[in-house]
Amino acid sequence: MSDSPGQQFFQKHMGYLMSGDLHTMLQDQYAEDAILITPFDILDVPPPHIIHAGPAMEDFFRKWLDYHGAMTLDSLYDFAELDDSISFQALITSQTGKWVLGEAWHLANGKIDRHYGFAHKLD
Repeated sequence: MSDSPGQQFFQKHMGYLMSGDLHTMLQDQYAEDAILITPFDILDVPPPHIIHAGPAMEDFFRKWLDYHGAMTLDSLYDFAELDDSISFQALITSQTGKWVLGEAWHLANGKIDRHYGFAHKLD
């Protein structure tokens, strides 16, 4: 992966996730009024979920990490970026199996203000 601004942002994001430093990730990379839209079925209500920045978003990411446990990024593909957007697809393996994840992040002032997530379990 080259060193474009979007790829640097992605690498930093992955570092936060892998270290579990969600509070800093949200402060550093998400706007105060950010919204996450995700189909991931890990909450007490059925998806899709619309999650607002703050404690609810940190709680969602914590549950997402706990659900997956240790994971590997098997491949990253279809990575695209504009000045205000980053999108990609990834294949991950976790304790729950293999997943194809898709992400689209809209940025305002260098922070994610809209995070669209997509997921499909392969096995």
